[in-house]
Amino acid sequence: MLLLCASADVDLCTACDRRATLQHHRAMASRRLLCLVAVCGIGNALLAPTVSGCSLTNCRAKTGGFGATTNKAPSKKTKAKAFTKKQAQLEADRITNAPVLCPCHSGLDYKACCAPCHAKTTTAATPEALLRSRYAAFSLELPSYLAATTHPLHDDFDKDTVAWVQRLAKGLDASYFEGLRVLAQNAISENEHEITFEADVRPRDSPEGAGVTLHERSRFVREDGVWFYREGLDVSSKKR
Repeated sequence: MLLLCASADVDLCTACDRRATLQHHRAMASRRLLCLVAVCGIGNALLAPTVSGCSLTNCRAKTGGFGATTNKAPSKKTKAKAFTKKQAQLEADRITNAPVLCPCHSGLDYKACCAPCHAKTTTAATPEALLRSRYAAFSLELPSYLAATTHPLHDDFDKDTVAWVQRLAKGLDASYFEGLRVLAQNAISENEHEITFEADVRPRDSPEGAGVTLHERSRFVREDGVWFYREGLDVSSKKR
């Protein structure tokens, strides 16, 4: 009887121990799960870039997921704005540092001749003034002015002004513009004019006296009171 009772007591204790152990294991498993969730939450919060005013879920959705980089390559629009700003400052410095005599070879001081047109404080009053200001712009490397004064129907016109100015800028530093002579003018109408001229141009890697003389008959048109370079006619060149 004592053996039976002892056996029963042992069985009862064993059962109690098993239930206690099972409850302990379940409690430990619950704690581990809570810790795992907490760690995951902290990890996700650290990996996901912070965006003001949004929840963690929204932040992940907006940034492409946990750990997604925020260092995106600059867009074409951003690059264009940066180039335009830099080019504007560069051309402003060239206008400020221009020689005393105007590069259009009018014999006048630059400040009293083509500078106001280049600085955009005024527009060329006559076709010849536009011709001279454009020639001076070639000499001073002001591609933005050349683009702005070219008529939209000209063969070289490009709606993508930034790309056009970039192309012009690459070629302007290759030559010296050493002379401009107006040979003849013809007023076709009130808003259309032709000028025949010669221009001396020398590559920068050539000795003085070398280069070519360009001969051109240019057509200019006026729209809304502003003169534009329309096209070049009878263009030729000869060595000097």
